Amino acid sequence: MLFKTRIMKTVELQFGEFQFYPEVIIGKIKEGIHFDMAKNKELVQVATDYYGTEMPVSYISIRENDYSIDPLVHTRNSKFKNLCGIAIVEKRVQGNSTANLESKFFKPGKLIAFQDIEDAIVWSNKETSEKLTLVRAGLSLN
Repeated sequence: MLFKTRIMKTVELQFGEFQFYPEVIIGKIKEGIHFDMAKNKELVQVATDYYGTEMPVSYISIRENDYSIDPLVHTRNSKFKNLCGIAIVEKRVQGNSTANLESKFFKPGKLIAFQDIEDAIVWSNKETSEKLTLVRAGLSLN
């Protein structure tokens, strides 16, 4: 992987496993899960407890398992100014059409599908770095 740092924390929730890096979360949702607003709220709380509300962060979803997601989760998450982007890594070609649909519920151009984890990491780091530069300069995340 393209991370220069090791995993800072791994969190196992009933619906998936999440690895917390300095500015990126990598998550894998378990097989058969319906990822809804309640599960999203739990994950957001864990992330907020870890990063706070001002630290820019990106999320990488490794879609190895079959599960469903309520697209309104993305609508809710688009309101978080510190969430810079969502990268969806799915090797199956049909997964891209799902990501394309999901992207309509998130910030324009900030939910992107990838077939390779390395590309997702590079993109996520870039998205987070841009916001981190603003935070360090004392500017708003708007």
